[in-house]
Amino acid sequence: MKFCPDCDNIIFPKNKRLYCKACDKEFDLDAEAEDFKIVKKIKHDEKESAPIVVKDTMNSAKISDQDRKAFEEFFDLGSAEGF
Repeated sequence: MKFCPDCDNIIFPKNKRLYCKACDKEFDLDAEAEDFKIVKKIKHDEKESAPIVVKDTMNSAKISDQDRKAFEEFFDLGSAEGF
């Protein structure tokens, strides 16, 4: 892993050069160093899709109807329903 000499962000290979997204600068790739040597290419099928992560909701975090009514009454939100 290489870091930008100007801003210390991670730089990565792009178009046979090293590129820093933060600075938008390119640097020469050291031909002798094997830091960015491709060892395996992963082929993706067009039928593949990204996984969908579903997070369980916490029922205890929901506000009760009674608490909601008290909140609306306290902040006088009942009269704003006509908007």
